[in-house]
Amino acid sequence: MTTHTFDTPTSGDAHRPSAAVRFLHAFRHWRKGRPFPAGLLIILAGVELWLAPLSSIGTIMHEGIGGVSAFFIGMLMLMFGLTVWVAPAYRVFAGIASILLGLIALPATNLGGFVIGTLLALTGGSLATSWTPRPGWDAPTYGERRRTRAEQAPARAADLPEVENTGVVERPQV
Repeated sequence: MTTHTFDTPTSGDAHRPSAAVRFLHAFRHWRKGRPFPAGLLIILAGVELWLAPLSSIGTIMHEGIGGVSAFFIGMLMLMFGLTVWVAPAYRVFAGIASILLGLIALPATNLGGFVIGTLLALTGGSLATSWTPRPGWDAPTYGERRRTRAEQAPARAADLPEVENTGVVERPQV
């Protein structure tokens, strides 16, 4: 019985990794080209600010300006967190806006989502504002990565051991 993991391919091509491994490599490559932790913290701050009025004591906190402003500030935080991920060129604007929204959330939305949302927004905004891309690093496109793999394929094929072909095919009896 063969146990298949993420690292062992299930098809006949021994050099092609599984779909999960390819996805994880592509995600890692995408993540390294942008301020991923900053966007994650800003999104978590938005979710926390948005859900704070819906907590178990939400009937007390849901009423009034705190519930309305929590909804709008939370949605803006989600938008700025996604902006940091999708368009890293706007990271400074999104970071500063997240810091300001986190500070506005402190008096406007139930102590900034019990202070947790404000701290997440301040940390994520400061990470987004201070992030810079690696010097000289440009993310290759899908076509460039595909050409690179195609160029490396003959070299990998030359490293394979030769298998003797006897011409006899044995079939299992059923």
